[in-house]
Amino acid sequence: MKLIFNDATELTIQSATIRTDGSLLIKSISATEKELRTMFQDEFKTQKMVVAERESTLGEYENYTDLNAVVKYTAGILGVVIYREKESPMDRIDALEEHVDNLTEANKSREAENAELIATVDSILTDVLPALLGDGTEETQ
Repeated sequence: MKLIFNDATELTIQSATIRTDGSLLIKSISATEKELRTMFQDEFKTQKMVVAERESTLGEYENYTDLNAVVKYTAGILGVVIYREKESPMDRIDALEEHVDNLTEANKSREAENAELIATVDSILTDVLPALLGDGTEETQ
């Protein structure tokens, strides 16, 4: 099985799988750790990768340009964990934190609006309605 990079270079691999966290795990025994790190840090090279075996395309992976780790397995197998740009766990956490901050700010704004509405209703009930209806102390003739 081989991995064909965007620049038409090839790497013999054992497997390429998408993991549950969205990362792409590529396992190989045909390159050193340093060579793998160099290959997968090249954003142009990893812009598009095609996995092929016996002239059949098994998978295409685009925009996996964020190298996360090179993992050592037993028997000399090395794994490369790579994410799509802005989809790594830290990027997702940052986006969620920003979203929570925006929601918190929106909530504070709504709380202020609610306080203003409560004050308006209170004013109507305590000042306007009694003035319109009278305070009930007038004598009728």
